[in-house]
Amino acid sequence: MAPSGIDKEKLFIQLERLREHMARIKEVKTCGTNERFVITALERNLQLAIEDCLNIGSHIISGLSLRRPETYREIFQSLKQSRVLSEPVAGKMMALASFRNRLVHLYRELTTDEVLEQLRT
Repeated sequence: MAPSGIDKEKLFIQLERLREHMARIKEVKTCGTNERFVITALERNLQLAIEDCLNIGSHIISGLSLRRPETYREIFQSLKQSRVLSEPVAGKMMALASFRNRLVHLYRELTTDEVLEQLRT
């Protein structure tokens, strides 16, 4: 049973969006990774999938009335401290939150290998 502050319908919609973005990533990966447009599609869907996770985490934090995080990484730190996420999962999610910032703000500095490495983890 979800805590009363968590809107299950909203949470399910967010989870469905995450599933859609993950499915698109899998679909695009089948096209190979030699073409720039394929890498661009992977980057965009990875960004959206990470943002889905951030939205889901924020919704859970709000629903549990936890302290509002100041950074994206803190979303997953808070969920780890509240035992919603295990340490290994929280660590991976914090790394993805940091990668999301690079993907959005420093995208010209990212290499194809860095994007593909994130998709492997």
